[in-house]
Amino acid sequence: MKKDLVNQSGRSMIEALGYISVMIMLTVALTASVNNGMHQFRLGRINQELVDLKKVISQRFVAAENYKDVSFDILINEKIVPYDVRDKKHSFGGDVKIGKGDANGNTYYIEFDDVPLQSCTELGTRLWVVNDGSDLDAMKINGKTWAWEYSNSVDSSDYKLPAKPTDITAACKKDSENKLIWYFN
Repeated sequence: MKKDLVNQSGRSMIEALGYISVMIMLTVALTASVNNGMHQFRLGRINQELVDLKKVISQRFVAAENYKDVSFDILINEKIVPYDVRDKKHSFGGDVKIGKGDANGNTYYIEFDDVPLQSCTELGTRLWVVNDGSDLDAMKINGKTWAWEYSNSVDSSDYKLPAKPTDITAACKKDSENKLIWYFN
């Protein structure tokens, strides 16, 4: 009879360890899923932050002679800065900067610093179509430039727009130190 009790206790301990292992695996899988979902949310947010900021600047300066006065201070003072970038940070925590894109103020730029790799490739390959009100003139990723043939923003470029995904992937760094600048007119 004592032998049966010893064997029974051993099986219960092994079963308990098995249940604990299963719970640990489920917790790890759930945590990874939540983290991935949060990252996907931020990817969508950073893309929308760029579009919202571009629209606000374009609408604010539509009647102006040029973009020489573009600044965050104007957008903040007039209370028209998009809510998500009001602290001059994008959804991944990097700096957001805006300003005139050329000496004459014919263009303006939006700059996102410290962008993760996946966001860099997504933002770099974003399709700026005409019905989106696009006025993209040029784009820089980590010092490499893409521009339309007759760009107002840059004198020369490494690549022509629209950007090829392979070129964007090659320009984006594997860490979160990517710097993207878009020039609009």
